[in-house]
Amino acid sequence: MNSPSDHKTPRWPWSSLWSGLGLVGIIFVVAAALTWRKWPDVLIDFGMQLYLPWKISTGSVLYQDVNYLTGGPLSQYFHALLFKCFGVSLLTLVVSNLVIAAGLLVLIYRRFLAASDRWTATTICLGIVLVFAFGRYSNIGNFNYITPYCHEVWHGLALSIVAIALLSSWVAKQRISFAMGAGLCAGLVFMTKPDVFIALLTGTGAAFILCGLTSRRADFVLKSLAIFVLGAVLPLLGFLFYFHRTEGWRDSLRSVSFAWVPLLGTSVSQGPFYQWCLGLDAPGLNIRAMLIHFAVIGAAIVVTAVLARRKLDVSANRMLVVGWIALLLALASGFDWVDCGRSLPLLDAALCLILCVKYRELSPGTRPVFPLLWGIFGLALLTKLGLYSRIWHYGFALAMPAFAVAIYLLHWLLPQVLEKYGVNRRVFRSAVWLVLMVGFVRLFLQSQSAYRDQTVAVGRGADRIIASNEQATPAGAAIQSALVWLETNAPPEATLAVLPEGIMVNYLARRTNPARYFVWNPSELAAFGQDKMTTAFQAAAPDYVMLIHRDAGEYGVNYFGREERFGLGLMQWIQKNYEPVCLIGAEPLRNSSFGIKILKRNSVAK
Repeated sequence: MNSPSDHKTPRWPWSSLWSGLGLVGIIFVVAAALTWRKWPDVLIDFGMQLYLPWKISTGSVLYQDVNYLTGGPLSQYFHALLFKCFGVSLLTLVVSNLVIAAGLLVLIYRRFLAASDRWTATTICLGIVLVFAFGRYSNIGNFNYITPYCHEVWHGLALSIVAIALLSSWVAKQRISFAMGAGLCAGLVFMTKPDVFIALLTGTGAAFILCGLTSRRADFVLKSLAIFVLGAVLPLLGFLFYFHRTEGWRDSLRSVSFAWVPLLGTSVSQGPFYQWCLGLDAPGLNIRAMLIHFAVIGAAIVVTAVLARRKLDVSANRMLVVGWIALLLALASGFDWVDCGRSLPLLDAALCLILCVKYRELSPGTRPVFPLLWGIFGLALLTKLGLYSRIWHYGFALAMPAFAVAIYLLHWLLPQVLEKYGVNRRVFRSAVWLVLMVGFVRLFLQSQSAYRDQTVAVGRGADRIIASNEQATPAGAAIQSALVWLETNAPPEATLAVLPEGIMVNYLARRTNPARYFVWNPSELAAFGQDKMTTAFQAAAPDYVMLIHRDAGEYGVNYFGREERFGLGLMQWIQKNYEPVCLIGAEPLRNSSFGIKILKRNSVAK
């Protein structure tokens, strides 16, 4: 006799709870293939992410032999280890970041699947892939997960998400081992970026408060806190002892916590560039934009909810609902989705408020611990963007958690709440999903349009980068010409300094910069001191100096070497001790025309 299981309806692959993750995986592979090797900027920022681990892998000590302002030591030493194990190349970092991104998507999918359903979890992960992971919305690369402008923000984000997942498991299951794992992640995040660590600390505080209020086990909470702190201290001690091999305890402690030096010890954040980043250059305009975007979303929700209460067995009602959704899609197709991050702080705050109200009403097994902690973490992370919340620029990392939780709010939580008032949940969710898909596709196509102009190969082999063509920007072709000139005319052991920025050339040419400071912009000068940097440069006296055109207008200064506060003294010293040997394009640092000038040190230079 056949058992009942023999007559079960066949389960098709797409009926599995994990089929959504399969779809996300396919889109991830396609997006990576379409943007392959086009992610980094050949001039700005990313060269440091290659040069530093290369030099560390050969024995240099971070903050002692090579200086770095942007972040703590974790990412650079992790990449130095990868270079030792798998070889020095851009491809090594690309594969590492692809693996991290894929693993993060699996974790995010699983957690939001447990907190909602397959539809919502899939939509969130599709949003991350299509909008953030490979995105490019300006003429500068690096704001993506594969070649980020600084790996500290990417690694800090990934580790923080793992910590939030562990903390939610700790609150729900009350196992101390989860607190230990979250503490280890927190200690590692401390050595990435302060803004990410502060956001994680906010989420951690919320987790301990939640557990304290709901479990009423003070001894368990205190013991878990002690274990959490112990876990956080362990990686810090490991780096402290590493640095102590070559420097004293005080300097070692400073190296471990170096990510915090610009925040606590300099006035870097007071410049016009960072005022723009925070939206403080036009606070009224940014606040008004945030409120308008939120109000428009609220109005769309109200109208959709009202129409979704109508009985769909009447043809007039069906036509009305379909017509409204069609209007929403038409409006969405004309919206500038690059600006869609404006309302994220208010949407995230609304989610946290709703979940806090619902939290006590639910039984321990059904409480939305993970979405609440995620929402609090995402809201705290948005503070780095200030009044100008955005998905592009720094928002590629800082706004992603809030973006994901906004999808959770609109596609899952809000329909659940509205269903109690007679709203057809399926109709409401379908309308939200269709609008979101229009936004995701519009952003992905806009990003692809930005990538379309990238056809020039810079570097070779595993270091090859596809840069913008000369019609878009001449930087890529000029840098490739400079690399060829160096290989042909400069001795293999000759040293090189690129000013005011362009350490990518050093990496691609495998040329050491003997000075400790590699980037000359107002932020670096404010942090390290222009006189100190100039003295170090003159003492090192590289064999060749390469001047590359770089507009520093965003910092409120003239071109490098044109004014006293921005490299004039060093430029005068270079002109006295070096002679030009090659000019590619226009004379650099004179006007808007791009050019590279290579100078060789005089034989009599002291």
